[in-house]
Amino acid sequence: MRRMTYLMPLVFLVLVCLAPSPGLAEMAKKNVLYLNSYHRGYKWSDDIFDGIRSVLEAGPYKIDLQIEYMDAKKYNYEDVTGMLLRLYKEKFRGERFDVVLVSDNDAFNFARHYRDELFPGVPLVFCGVNALAPEELAVGNITGVNEHFDLSLTLDVARRLHPDKRHMVVVGDASTAGLAIKQQVEEAVSSYGPDLSVDYWTHISLAEVLARVAKLPSETFLFFIPYYQTMGDNFYTAEEVVSAIYTHSSVPIYTAWEFLIGHGAVGGHVLSGFLHGQTAAAMALDILAGRSTDSIKVLYDVGGEFVFDHIAMTRLGLTEGMLPRGSRIINAPKAFYEMPKELFWTIMVSFALLLVVTVFLVFAMLERRKVERKIKDQLAFQETLMDTVPQLLSWKDMNGRYLGANRAFAEFFGHGDSSSIVSRTTSEVIDDLEYVRWAMAGDQQAMHDPEAVRKVRRKLADGSGAQAWLEVNKVPIRDQSGRVVGVLSTAENITKEHNLEKQLLQSQKMEAIGTLAGGIAHDFNNILTSIINSTELALSDVEPDSVTRRDLERVLKAARRGGRVVKQILAFSRPSTEGFRPTDAGAVVAEALGLLEASMPSNIEVRSRVAPDLPCVLADPTQLHQVAMNLFTNAFHALRETGGVIEARVGQMALAEDEATAMGIEPGEHVCLCIEDNGPGIPPEILDKIFDPFFSTKDKTEGTGLGLAVVHGIVRSHRGGLRVLPKPGGGIVFEVFLPLAEGIDSESPARPTGPVLPGGRILFVEDDRDQLESTPRLLESMGYRVTAADAPDQALALAEALPCPFDLLITDYDMPGMSGTQLARRLGEIAPLLPVVLVSGREDAASAAVLLPNIRQVVIKPYDKDDLAAAIAGALKVTK
Repeated sequence: MRRMTYLMPLVFLVLVCLAPSPGLAEMAKKNVLYLNSYHRGYKWSDDIFDGIRSVLEAGPYKIDLQIEYMDAKKYNYEDVTGMLLRLYKEKFRGERFDVVLVSDNDAFNFARHYRDELFPGVPLVFCGVNALAPEELAVGNITGVNEHFDLSLTLDVARRLHPDKRHMVVVGDASTAGLAIKQQVEEAVSSYGPDLSVDYWTHISLAEVLARVAKLPSETFLFFIPYYQTMGDNFYTAEEVVSAIYTHSSVPIYTAWEFLIGHGAVGGHVLSGFLHGQTAAAMALDILAGRSTDSIKVLYDVGGEFVFDHIAMTRLGLTEGMLPRGSRIINAPKAFYEMPKELFWTIMVSFALLLVVTVFLVFAMLERRKVERKIKDQLAFQETLMDTVPQLLSWKDMNGRYLGANRAFAEFFGHGDSSSIVSRTTSEVIDDLEYVRWAMAGDQQAMHDPEAVRKVRRKLADGSGAQAWLEVNKVPIRDQSGRVVGVLSTAENITKEHNLEKQLLQSQKMEAIGTLAGGIAHDFNNILTSIINSTELALSDVEPDSVTRRDLERVLKAARRGGRVVKQILAFSRPSTEGFRPTDAGAVVAEALGLLEASMPSNIEVRSRVAPDLPCVLADPTQLHQVAMNLFTNAFHALRETGGVIEARVGQMALAEDEATAMGIEPGEHVCLCIEDNGPGIPPEILDKIFDPFFSTKDKTEGTGLGLAVVHGIVRSHRGGLRVLPKPGGGIVFEVFLPLAEGIDSESPARPTGPVLPGGRILFVEDDRDQLESTPRLLESMGYRVTAADAPDQALALAEALPCPFDLLITDYDMPGMSGTQLARRLGEIAPLLPVVLVSGREDAASAAVLLPNIRQVVIKPYDKDDLAAAIAGALKVTK
C-alpha cells in the first residue's frame, strides 16, 4: 500500500507530460505515401520530389511523408513487380495513408493495379505519366498530372535554326516511359510528312550509340529521351549519357526535359519536373482538406517553356536573337540587364546611395583638407608668432608634462629646439632645483586659483648657469566645457630691469648719503682747516725740540687724517673727476701690489698677471690706486686666518651688450682689473649689501665699512662697471671694467708753479670767523699782504677802487647771500684781469668754477700752507 502511495504522483506526472500540447493539437497530422518509379539521384524524379515537398511543407498539415523508390531505371519493372508487392505488403501492414502520390508510369501502373491490396480506398494522385489512357482512370478515386510535351514546338524551332537538317534520330530506351514517349513522338512527326525522316534508337547500347553519333551526317539532329545505360559494372545517368553523346558528336541535340539542358542538349520546349511535383502536391492538399478526388480534374497539359544552353548555342553558332521570344538561356554570361529586377533595383539604389555617400565623403574630405590646411597655416602662424614673442611661453598638461614651448623658452633654458621639450617634466627641462620645486607648486596653485601666480619675481640659473630674474605668470588652460586641462606659463626675463633697479636704488641711496655727507664734510672741512692753519701758525712760534711742538705736530697729523676720512666720505658719495688723465692701470696695480706684498703674512700667496701693451684708461691714478688697495685689503681680510691665494689680473676684454647693460655701462672694449681670492666667499644673502656705506662683516674696531663703498663710487665716477662673481668651491672674484682712453693725449698737463710774488696783495674772503683769523696770518707768513673780508659785499666794495688794489682774490665757495662763484663773476666784470682762487669744503665747487675763466685754481678744504702756496703760485703764473 505504501508503494502505491509513492507511485501515484509519478503516474500523474507522466500523464501530464504525455498530454498533447495546444500547438500540436491545432496542426492535424496526415500520412502521405510517395511512390517514385525511379531512384534517388535521378534528376527528373528528384525535381518532382522537391516540388512535392515544397508545397506539402507550406501546407496547413503536419505531413508524415513516406517515400518508396522502385528503381525501374536500373531494374526491369516486370521482373521486380512481384518482389516489390511482397515488400510493400509487409511494410504497409497496419499503415493507414490519407493520400498516395506516384510519379511516372511504372509507379502509376503499380499503384493502380495493387491499390486494393496495399492501400484500399486511398485517393491516388499521379504526375509524370506519359500517354495516359482514359480507361486507366475508370476505377475512380484517381487524379493527377499527365506528362505531355508539345514536340512540334521543339521541331519547329530546330528546323528554323537548322534549315539544312532534314533527318532526326530519336535516342531512348525500351522502358515503360520510353515506349510511351516514343508513341508521342511518332504522333507528332507524322504531320511533317516526307520533309522530315526519323530513326529510333531504343535497343542500342551506349557504346554503339557513341559510335553511331560520331558518324552521323551533317543534315541530322538528335532528340534525346532520358534513359539510363549500364556498361560493364558502370551505371550512367541520363545526364551522363547525353553528355557523352554531346562529346562524341557535332550534331545538335534537342530534348523536352529541362534537367537535360546544360549537359549537352542545346534546348527545346521543355517540361519541369519541379512544376509537375508542385501541381500534384496541390491536388493532394485539396484531397486532405476534404475535397473529393473525382471532383479534381486530371491536368493533361501543365505547359512548358523554351530553355537553351548558351554553351551548346555557341558551339553551333546560334545567337540569342535567333531564339523564340521569351526563351530562357542558361550558362550565359551574366549581363547587367539580365539580373533579377529586385537585385537590379537593389544594386541601383545601393549605387545611388553609394554615389551620394561618395560625393558627400569627397566633399567632406575636401572641406577637411581645407580646414586642415587652415589649421596648419594657423598653427604655423601661431608658432611663428610665439617664437617672435620675447617672453618665455610654455604650456603643460595635468600631469606636469610640457605640451609645447616657444623658442625664447627653449633658448633660455639651453635647449636648441622647442620640440625636444614636449612630453618632458619640469625637472627634466630646468636644472635649477629650487626653481623647479617652486614652478611645480605654482602649477598646482594656478589650477585652483587663476590669480595665485601673477607677476611673481623669481631668481634662477639659466641654461648657461648664469643668474637671471624672471617675472612669472601662470593661468589654467580650460577646454570647451570649462574643465581645467593644463597650465599656461608666461615669464619675462627682467634681469636687465632688475639690475637697473638695483643700480637706481644704489644711486638714490648714494645720492641721499652724499647729500648728507657733503653737508657734514663742509662743516668738518671748515673746522679742520682752522685746526690745520692754526696749528701751522703755532708751530712757527715754538721751539723745534719742545714738547709743545711735538704735541702740535700730533694735532696737525690727526687733522690731516681727519681730512682724508672726509675725502673718503665724499669719494663714495660724489667722487671728483679732478685729476683724470690717461693712466696705465697695470702700472697702478703693480705699484699697489708692491706695497701690499711687504706687509702680507707668509700663509697668503700673492700672484699677478698683467697683459703687455695695455691701452690707457682715463682715470685719476690716486683714486685707481685706492680702488686696488681697498680690493686687496678686502681679500687679505678674507684670508688672514686660513691663508690662501690672492691673484690680480689686468687685461683687455670686450663686453657684450647684455653684460654691459647688467653693469650699466657701454658695451665694447674695456680694461679689466680682476682681484680674486680662494677664501670662504660671501654669503648670497648679503651679496647685494656689500657696497652699502658703513656695511661691514668685521668687528667695529677693524674698519669703517667704507672700503667697498668707496670702490663702487670711484668706479662709477670713472664711467666703469663693477661685478662680483662667487667662485665654485669657495672664494670671490671682483672685476672692475674701465673704458679705454681713446683719442686723449697721454701727457698730463703741468701744474702751474712759479716763484711767489713778493709783497703780493691778496683779498681773502671767508665767512668762518676762525679761518678769517688764521688764514690771513698764514698767507702773511708766506710774504703776502692780505686784506680780509667777512662778506662778499665788502669784498666788492674793496675791489671797485681803480686801479684794482689787489693781485689775487681767495674766496670761500659757500657764503650767505652770495656764493664764491657769484662773487668771482661780479669781480670779472669789475676787474677782469684779477685771478681768483676758489676755496670750498665741497667737491662740486670745481665743476661750478669751470664756467668762470677768472677762477684759476680750486682748493678743497681742509688745506694747509703748502696747498695754498701751490694754488697761489699756479694762479699768478697763469696770469703772467
